[in-house]
Order: sequence, then C-alpha cells, then structure tokens
Amino acid sequence: TVLQILITPPEEDVSTPIEPGQFDFEGLRGDKHYGLTLLTHGRQPEYPRGTAIRNTRQITILSREDLITTSAELGIEKIDIRWLAGNLLVTGFPYLSLLPLGSRFLFQNGVVLVCNGENDPCSKPARITQENYPEKTNVKSKFVKAAMHRRGVTAWVEHPGSMQSNEEFHIELPAPWDPYWKELIDK
Repeated sequence: TVLQILITPPEEDVSTPIEPGQFDFEGLRGDKHYGLTLLTHGRQPEYPRGTAIRNTRQITILSREDLITTSAELGIEKIDIRWLAGNLLVTGFPYLSLLPLGSRFLFQNGVVLVCNGENDPCSKPARITQENYPEKTNVKSKFVKAAMHRRGVTAWVEHPGSMQSNEEFHIELPAPWDPYWKELIDK
C-alpha cells in the first residue's frame, strides 16, 4: 500500500507530501529528479562529471518497515521519509531495498515503475536526520551503516498516470529471481 507520495523541489534536500502524484515518462512532476536524462555526478564514476545519461533514478521508493528497523538501530524514535528526499513511502513488502533490478511495481490505477536497484545511503540524509535529533551525537556517524540495504530503491516510469495515497500495488519480479525471493520472504 502507498502511504505517502512526495516531491523534493529543485534545490531542496527535504521532500514535501503531495496528492495526487502525477507521473509521466520523465518521472514525478515537480521533483528534483524529474527528467529523461541526468548529468553525471559522484554516483556514476564511469563517466566524466556532467555527462548526460538516461535517468533511471527518477523515483525513490522506501518502505515503512525499513525506516522502522533503521531508526531502531540508530536508537531514535523515527526516520521521516521527508528527511531522505523520498518519493513514495510504501508498506507491506519485506526486504524492499533488496529487490532485483528490473522488478516492476504495478499500481492499482495504472502507474508502472521499474526498479533500477538499491539506493545506497549517503551523507545528506544522515546530516538531516542528525539535525532532527540534536541530543543524540552519533546519528550522523552511524547512519550509513544502519541504513545499508534499507534505503529503498530507485525506479523509472514505464507507464505514466496518476497515483493516490492508500493505493494498492503488487510487485512483479524478473522470472529468474522469483523462486529465490519466495525463499527469502518465507524464512
């Protein structure tokens, strides 16, 4: 189930809830990661900085379950998806951050997003989370390790449309992964 839809305005580091979310082939309208292409930066070391490439990280999807586990490991009350500049907060799917490349999110009202893989934790969300817990001095230093494999996935839009909170979705795994995934979630 979709719990929240958010955009991070250009030049901002914190996302803002919106309703509904409008998705087209360039991503989620109004979000800083919107676009068919992006200019490379530190996450694409195989290219010179500033090279235009296909934008496969138009959307960031995080699970409530991963945020709860990470905040418990950090010894804090909660991690708000807004602090992570996330776009979709969902619930009901264990191990979301470990979804294989090519998995499809098929939403009830027709939007389809394709997983481009795990979103590695980074220092900006660590800093913002620390700012929200000034009495805890070690949140920033422990954040990346605590959030590893729990920072959600990035995705790109395969089929556009409108999305509402409380919308249901299901995930279609690439065929070779389906039996392995079932073993993981059955443990």
